[in-house]
Amino acid sequence: MDIDGLLRLLSIETCENFTFFEYYAELVETESDIPFETLYEFFSRTDRNTLAELTEGYFEETLSGVPDDQTEFYALFDAIGGNMAWLSKTAEEEERGLNMYTEEFLRFRQWYTQEGEVHCENKESREMSEATICEALALSRLEKLGEPDYFFDFSDCMDYELVHRYFVT
Repeated sequence: MDIDGLLRLLSIETCENFTFFEYYAELVETESDIPFETLYEFFSRTDRNTLAELTEGYFEETLSGVPDDQTEFYALFDAIGGNMAWLSKTAEEEERGLNMYTEEFLRFRQWYTQEGEVHCENKESREMSEATICEALALSRLEKLGEPDYFFDFSDCMDYELVHRYFVT
């Protein structure tokens, strides 16, 4: 996929139009393969302050979907979000920061939409299924809208290593 294909995927005309939460969510959650070079070029053409705001907003919103009994996963996901937010702010200052942000974005997206395996059990039917982290969090949010309730086990998803740690001073 090239930059024009990415713009079509997001239904925007230019990188400068990358200003809404929904666009960031689509970029994270798409199953389309986006090469590093394309994503780096895209991020380099977007407003860095907006990128930082969208990153923080996405993780804050997504955290609300983590089931209450999954405190370890919540802490991990919160740390990943903090790390990504820090990297997005670093990307404002230097090209190396943008490179690190793009690498981490792709690594997170792989774990979140493809690698992470969540064990889900329908509370009513007791039917077991496997889901990606993204899918499981969507199921958890749907519960609040009256859809079937699940037991979630995120224990097999706890292997995400924070490569670029952020520090609060």
